[in-house]
Amino acid sequence: MQAIENEPPDQGTITPFLERCRQEGRLQGFAPAPLGDQRERFLALVQDMRRRGSDYTSQLSMLTLAGLSRREQKESKQSILADLLKMTDIKEQEAQELLLWQSRLVLKLGEFFDAQQTTLNQALGNIASRQDALLAELREEEDDLFAVATSQGEANQESDGMLDHRLKAWSRLYLHDAGQPQGILVTCRPSAMDHLQEVYEKNHRRNAVLWASLELPAFAASGEETTASEPLIAQCPQLIAALEAMSLASEATLPEEELKSLLAEGATQWAQGLDARASVRRDQCRMLELYRFPKISVRQLLQEGFAGGDPASYAGLSAPSSGCLVGLLSGK
Repeated sequence: MQAIENEPPDQGTITPFLERCRQEGRLQGFAPAPLGDQRERFLALVQDMRRRGSDYTSQLSMLTLAGLSRREQKESKQSILADLLKMTDIKEQEAQELLLWQSRLVLKLGEFFDAQQTTLNQALGNIASRQDALLAELREEEDDLFAVATSQGEANQESDGMLDHRLKAWSRLYLHDAGQPQGILVTCRPSAMDHLQEVYEKNHRRNAVLWASLELPAFAASGEETTASEPLIAQCPQLIAALEAMSLASEATLPEEELKSLLAEGATQWAQGLDARASVRRDQCRMLELYRFPKISVRQLLQEGFAGGDPASYAGLSAPSSGCLVGLLSGK
């Protein structure tokens, strides 16, 4: 999902594999609630944030996040956000439209954070490499063994609080327009899945159920697939049918038990196909766990779990649903 329509991928965070997927049409972006004639003004605001980030980005993030949690209140006339809107000749807009602007700003701030983290982690990696090389030289010159310093790891990892705000902003943008691509949501954040399960259990007095676990083949650093050229999914017609049936998310297409049986058969086909590929290294596979949330659509699940606010303000939440599927991706 893109905060701004027709925005090129961020070269600071895109990986070779993602770039390959994008070029082959396997990775497609969509922008809910397009900015339209306000796009250039918003881009000017983002560029100003990028140029003068040290002056006000941290303050803006706090004010914007506070605004997201105060849906019923208008943005303060004295806030930095209001000043920025005036500075870029953007008139004060209706509460819902301003909320979408705030959500976009949170997502852009998150992208800035990701890019900065990538740069910092690369610098830490270079420092660690030089340190290892220096220690290796010292060992050659001295009889005594030098202790190798432990890995410094990645600096300033995103906090759960920051992730919550980014998920809230993402969900509010997504829910603003009911005509968005229907599919299966997948997260690599266990805390996000835990929160969805906790809220769902509290509101509906039932638990999400793990329906299937799929091992995903690893990819080389160059982006070249380490398995055969034919996609493994092509050998799993039951899995295709089950995922298509459950990705609609708005109404039941097959009975619950039939869906569960179809997915189980598809998962078995998938595992057999993976076993048949000698080039697959099982220690490098990632795991995709698919959880079924009964009697709720993915849009309602997002609203309850992350977006907050009045459900009546989001389009398409009243559509009947037999349930939805959400994936948790884990591993390297």
